[in-house]
Amino acid sequence: MSFIKTPRGEFFYLKHGSVGPVVYLLHGLGAKCQDWESIPDELAEAGFRVFAFDMKGHGQSEKPKSGYAPEDLARDLEACAIEFSHRDIHVVGHSTGGRNALFFATMFVDKTASLTIIDQTLTADPEIWKKSQDEYSQYPVPFADEDSLDKFLLDKFPEKERRRKFEKGQFSINEANQWDWNFSVPAVLEIQRLGRAKALHWLLKRVQCPTLFIKAEDSPYLSPEECEKIIDLLPPESLKVIEKAGHGVFRDNPRAFLDVLVPFLQSISTS
Repeated sequence: MSFIKTPRGEFFYLKHGSVGPVVYLLHGLGAKCQDWESIPDELAEAGFRVFAFDMKGHGQSEKPKSGYAPEDLARDLEACAIEFSHRDIHVVGHSTGGRNALFFATMFVDKTASLTIIDQTLTADPEIWKKSQDEYSQYPVPFADEDSLDKFLLDKFPEKERRRKFEKGQFSINEANQWDWNFSVPAVLEIQRLGRAKALHWLLKRVQCPTLFIKAEDSPYLSPEECEKIIDLLPPESLKVIEKAGHGVFRDNPRAFLDVLVPFLQSISTS
């Protein structure tokens, strides 16, 4: 297991590949670095050095009581970049990770080679964290054992095997040998509260690096109206739609996802 110690805390990460331009993969809310599944290895095969991080409050990274504004999460990433002596980073973020990537690209212009935002809305929704709080309260955590967790997920998502697999990946065994969330629920709610407090489309105008904005065809996160707004704010052809994919686009249609992402990254790395 790999941890990087910084003045902003200790962060868990996985590295794939040993040569080539650097790619940082930033997962979404409630997820962890392993949820990228085959994508890091595929990018390494394409010639990149890939670092997938656990966001603060998630997975095996530290879970402090504060420090969860988008600016804080971007500074966490910059602290890791300083420790690694990384510059010219291709920052790729899914969902909330996409928002963190956007803040990183606008706050640390000199360290950003490109920005990729994957299926993340930039609209405001100040009350959404309360909906998430209600959803988390439906889970009778901690579960006494793995069988109890499996039964709960089967009852909740009877026709969605992939969803059950993803949900189960959000749990791990705690010190009491019970199955509990592997993220801090208060941290997740704070990230959502602070991140969705106001609309952030204006930040796109501050991005100075090549940008790719990916929408999943079957995901409700980006409305047609928001897509039009994004198209108006970015250079032509910056918005790409991945067919046959929901919000977890790189899990639902990894080949189509890579067919869009890899040429974009390679075009910058070789220019």
